[in-house]
Amino acid sequence: MADRKADRRTVSAIETAFTTSIVYDVVVGPLSLQLVERRLETPLVKRYPMADAFAAWSTWDTGFVAEDDGEVVGFAGVEYEAWHARLVLWHLYVAQDRRREGIARALLERAESHGRELGARRVWLETTSVNVPGIAAYARLGYTLCGADVTVYDTLPYAHEAAIYLAKSL
Repeated sequence: MADRKADRRTVSAIETAFTTSIVYDVVVGPLSLQLVERRLETPLVKRYPMADAFAAWSTWDTGFVAEDDGEVVGFAGVEYEAWHARLVLWHLYVAQDRRREGIARALLERAESHGRELGARRVWLETTSVNVPGIAAYARLGYTLCGADVTVYDTLPYAHEAAIYLAKSL
């Protein structure tokens, strides 16, 4: 397991950038929600600030690291919410040059096993409508759309994004 203080430097070194030429527009109806793909003229590069993983508002209490030859190549941070038996996946990052090697799958399996041990019935996460590669990866790993919020990111530089919520039953 990761230690919030001891592993901060090595976890913070993970390159979080991704590139996508497709984003999702979120279309909300009175009783419906739809993610509509929109192709971009110029690919978007987004980088998640790793300092966010250690910010006071990021209340994960259990972390997992993936290492290769002593180098941290992945990180997952989770928090169990007993009042509704939900494991919240606060963070999941895999080094840019190590993606599509099963590292995210292995980290999620560890996190999900931890959640089951605590009594969680589901894992829940939030990502953004521009993280199409991440949403596709989560879908391959059994996560499904369970909601969205088109108002949460109302300040720059995120004002054009919507929060996407995914979940997986355990």
